[in-house]
Amino acid sequence: MNKKEIHDAIFNYHWMIRLLINKKVEMTGVSQTLIAKYGIEANMPKGKGTASDPVFQEILRIERYERNTERIRKKVQMIQKHSKAITNIKEQLILDMLLDGMSLREIASKLDMSLAAVNRKKDEIVDKIYLSIQSEQMKQTERTEQSEQTERMKKNCV
Repeated sequence: MNKKEIHDAIFNYHWMIRLLINKKVEMTGVSQTLIAKYGIEANMPKGKGTASDPVFQEILRIERYERNTERIRKKVQMIQKHSKAITNIKEQLILDMLLDGMSLREIASKLDMSLAAVNRKKDEIVDKIYLSIQSEQMKQTERTEQSEQTERMKKNCV
C-alpha cells in the first residue's frame, strides 16, 4: 500500500468497520432459505440459469459485493495490525479519533491543537504505518528468499 491508500483507509475506516460489523451480524443470523434442502425438495427439478436470468444476475451482484467486502476487510486488518507502530500518545489519540470518523477540525478542537498541527501529526501517523508495512514486506521477502535458498541447497545435496 502506498501512503495515499493508507490515508484513505484511515479516513474511511469508520464506515468500513461498520459495514463489516453489520455483515457479521447478518452472517450469524442466517435465514433458513440458505440452508441446503433435503428430502423430497432435493429431488425436485431445478431451474436452468442464463445470462438474462434475474436470479443469476443477483448471484453475480452478491459475489461482487463479497469481493468488495473482502477487500475492505483486508484494509481494516492492515490498519488494525500496523496501528501498533504508533507509540506516541498524542498520535494514538489522533489516530483513534480519525478511525472513529472525526474530522481534523473536530480533533483539533478536542485536543486544543491547531488544524495544521493535527494535519502534521496525521501525516506522521501515515508515514509510520507506511514504514511498518514496508518493514513487514521486507521481512516476508527475506523469508521467501531464505526458504528458496534452502530448497536449492537441498536439491544440490541430493
